[in-house]
Amino acid sequence: MTHLSADISNDSLAVMEWLLEVAGSELVNCPGGWVKTLGTFCAMMGWAVSSSNGGWTSATRTSMKAKDAQTLAKQITALSRFLQAGFADESSQVESSSQYWDALYRVPRAPNSFEYLNLSGARRDEEGEMYSNRAARQEIFCKRFLDAISKGLDKAKKEGGATGRAASSMEQVLKDGLADFEPSTAMDTQDLLDLW
Repeated sequence: MTHLSADISNDSLAVMEWLLEVAGSELVNCPGGWVKTLGTFCAMMGWAVSSSNGGWTSATRTSMKAKDAQTLAKQITALSRFLQAGFADESSQVESSSQYWDALYRVPRAPNSFEYLNLSGARRDEEGEMYSNRAARQEIFCKRFLDAISKGLDKAKKEGGATGRAASSMEQVLKDGLADFEPSTAMDTQDLLDLW
């Protein structure tokens, strides 16, 4: 999606849209599927996620030609579909009371079932981690991407036309997807590790 050729970038964006139709939940649940894809979308649209001083820089867009505005509208639409897949409610299956108690008190049979505790592992890689539930995806989105995407959407709405309409519909997707999200007040593990 970040290829320099506009044709290749548009084709890869079409593949991403197809992949969202076919396997949207698998795409956002796979390791690195949430954070790396959001980072790629932000880089592709010129929305700076971090303000690091070293390394590569990314310039934001100032004005657009008609073709660029059309491409940006497609990119925003694809990003909003990706966010809809990530913020979708997990389907709640009807469980019997015995399944509930089994899930609480029986030892899980899944391999690495307590891996989320990270008792004997290396430091977590936020980009390559697997965010398998909606709350985790909402939290990392708000922590790393919400500010950059909100600023980018404000600029896109000022462009007007198809880009402005796509930005307005994406703002509605964000509002709906984050409506029930409450930021955690607990101290983050990374904050504790940074104290060392």
